[in-house]
Amino acid sequence: MKKAIVLCLMLGMVFVSCGTAGSKKMVTEMDSVSYAYSSLQFAPNIAYLDTMENLNVDLIIQAIRDAVAGKSKMTPEDANAFLNDYFSVRLPARALKESEEFLAEIESREGVVKTESGLLYEIIEAGGDKPTNDADTVKVLYTGTLPDGTVFDSTANRNDEPATFPLNGVISAWTEGMKLVGKGGKIKLYAPASLAYGERGTQGIQPNQALVFEVELLDIMPAAPAE
Repeated sequence: MKKAIVLCLMLGMVFVSCGTAGSKKMVTEMDSVSYAYSSLQFAPNIAYLDTMENLNVDLIIQAIRDAVAGKSKMTPEDANAFLNDYFSVRLPARALKESEEFLAEIESREGVVKTESGLLYEIIEAGGDKPTNDADTVKVLYTGTLPDGTVFDSTANRNDEPATFPLNGVISAWTEGMKLVGKGGKIKLYAPASLAYGERGTQGIQPNQALVFEVELLDIMPAAPAE
């Protein structure tokens, strides 16, 4: 996310420099308009692109300069066609292949168990009572990472404040995985995309992306019995 912020700032500076003869400071009203416009228009897309490696920042800036000068090297139709192919075909296919290879390697490790659904897990520390109902609520500390070890979410980022949620309100890997470890225990889940965010992905997670979660189950609040 830091890279996304840097890119947005750089894009903003491009627009500012176009209106103020190279100045990188917001001095005039139009400087602020330029900066605000670039931040709003580019921030969401750049944040998504930040999930991938090797973005060419120089070409991002050059594309904006070319557009301002009316000399774009791609027509809107060509750009849309390429990006549709990239995000709908190329990226998901690559992520699926990499995820399958990653999970195959994990499955070969001693102590890793594979469930019928395809979830891989290893018990780090056994606990006591286990959740039994999808409507049970659990309190946990956790860290979620991509296969390369990049952290995309963690309670550590929130001062280790435990997260609380019902098991029927999370991804399938969590619903199943929390029933495999007891209260007070720790578990590591290796989730194929089919048990996580599937073919669509989500913010910061590519389509067909396998995920890893290390979870400490602090408490279980059983669902109220049906009347």
